[in-house]
Amino acid sequence: MIDEEFLKHKYAWRNEDIYKEIYDFSIKNPEEYWRAQIDRLSWKKKPEIILESGKYGSTKWFPDGKINACYNCVDRHAEETPDKIAIIWQGGDIDKYEYITFKRLQEEVCRFANTLKKLKLTRKDYATIYMPMVPEGVYSCLACARLGIPYTAVFAGFSPSAVALRMNDCNSSFIITCDGNLRGEKIIPLKKNIDEARKICGREIRSLIVKRQHIETDWDDSLDFDYYKESADVPVECEIADTDSGSELFILYTSGSAGKPKGITMGTGGFLLFSGITGKYFFNQFGDEIFWGSGDIGWMGGHAYALYSALCNGVTSVFFEGIPTHPRNSIFWEIIDKHKVTSFNTAPTALRAMMKNSKETLAKTSRDSLKYLGVFGEILNKDAWHWYFNEVGKGRCPIVNMWGQTELGGVPTAPLSCLKDMRTYGHIGRQFFTCELILKDEADNRITTPETVGSMFIKHSLPGMLIKIFGDEDAMRKTYYSQSKEDIYYTGDEAYFDFDGNFWVTGRGDDVLNVSGHRISPIEIEEVIAGSDAVAEVSVVGFPHKLKGEGIYAFVVLKKNVTDEQRKEVKELISNRVRTIISPITKPDVILIVNDLPKTRSGKIMRRILRKIAAKDIQNFEDLTTISNPECIEDIIKAIK
Repeated sequence: MIDEEFLKHKYAWRNEDIYKEIYDFSIKNPEEYWRAQIDRLSWKKKPEIILESGKYGSTKWFPDGKINACYNCVDRHAEETPDKIAIIWQGGDIDKYEYITFKRLQEEVCRFANTLKKLKLTRKDYATIYMPMVPEGVYSCLACARLGIPYTAVFAGFSPSAVALRMNDCNSSFIITCDGNLRGEKIIPLKKNIDEARKICGREIRSLIVKRQHIETDWDDSLDFDYYKESADVPVECEIADTDSGSELFILYTSGSAGKPKGITMGTGGFLLFSGITGKYFFNQFGDEIFWGSGDIGWMGGHAYALYSALCNGVTSVFFEGIPTHPRNSIFWEIIDKHKVTSFNTAPTALRAMMKNSKETLAKTSRDSLKYLGVFGEILNKDAWHWYFNEVGKGRCPIVNMWGQTELGGVPTAPLSCLKDMRTYGHIGRQFFTCELILKDEADNRITTPETVGSMFIKHSLPGMLIKIFGDEDAMRKTYYSQSKEDIYYTGDEAYFDFDGNFWVTGRGDDVLNVSGHRISPIEIEEVIAGSDAVAEVSVVGFPHKLKGEGIYAFVVLKKNVTDEQRKEVKELISNRVRTIISPITKPDVILIVNDLPKTRSGKIMRRILRKIAAKDIQNFEDLTTISNPECIEDIIKAIK
């Protein structure tokens, strides 16, 4: 048996031989592997039982353990390294920033927690946190965790109807927000949004308002409470709730490719351990490293790694209240230089936005502090990957090309942290310890041949996985465990593995095209189209076709510098390019030039909307609460007509 110290090896994800030895051991002995990891956390009661197996995702991790997430992220570090910087808050103006030590973080979280107690919140309540990337957003999440109050974090860019939908689903009667949120030069009126959300909910909902922008708002003294006034007389010490390992920590809502958002509910001990250990291995969250995950805390990438993982591991985490293109396209790189960021993780959408003015973006910054680069949310296209690796990271920073899902509570695969693996564009790397990915064909047979595409499953439960879909007892089975005769988790993605054992995601299962009997990956076609000098963005979907069964429909956004003359020729150029590089079979049946593509607030292209448009089914788009640019739908429909 491998001894415990070896299992905790700091460099396990950087060495091929160490990785293989630990991985093989973990697959054969998953309980022993995770038993050796539990001392990474501080437990009120250390678990003796590692897991209780259950059907259809009902497995319980560390069921007899007691642990508090806030203590692990705040207090233990405040006791050991009180003066270490826990959070760097950076405003939209490069000269507006704040360093928050672990000691101060502890005081502010306690102040927030005592304010919630003053307002009579209990562990029976579900709080809604509708906060931008400001310190109080972090304080509020950790304060709820400290008191054992489950909460749902809602992206501050969501509309009132989206907020109301989530609050009604979990029956939340208390919301924490700001008066306004500064996004570039625009102030988003969050208090006004929740007033409208309350009307939609049709019931009394109390609110705690952090006045940061000092804008005028409507006020109801029976429902609205000013955080700074309410917290002025509360102490900065607060007891820590005795919470079970399996108790609900938070809910994040995700719509995926379906209509109504699902309330993905995370437990405490399993989530904290899984996000923490993957944060260490994948993002180098050790010692004095400085981590910046630019994802919002309303999404799992930001929640798992910028908030919980980084703080649990005791490293400094950067929170930016701003956008990647304001006031300059170089603002991200200026922040990295200013605060000596060592590990940076962002979305492909942000990278593509900054690529448009590449010289301006990079010319005045060095980025010499960087050691690791990461991407999340979607597969990074080839041109952006090479720009990120060669220009941003100067060819020396490995890229963590993450694959994950809200439901997993973290990242179960990533390229090994050595340049050999991470200089290869496109793949999502190897499986994390105890994670066994399985590919299956349409007949539910396991695929064992490299470079054969199939549906991707996870064989065994992982500690970070969701504990339930809120409010629907049978939803776990229907959504994730009914696609195979085996009781294994269905990811919804199509993938293959290469001869080196690296996995490559080819698209969502419902995105894979079946053209005249040929299974075709839309991502492969998108890559070829995106390689055209005239193309800025592209999304490929299928649509009903009388002869082929399914046709190929390409929605294409052109670069701004494309001339009118070039626009006339671009469809033929794209068609010939796909025909030549891939196959005549993959040539799009329809190429539609559009101004923009519908995207979620986190930057993911909403393919289900494009599929409906391509199929001329434009009567009902179901849930649109996660879309950031709804106006583009009408523009696309007009372009078709």
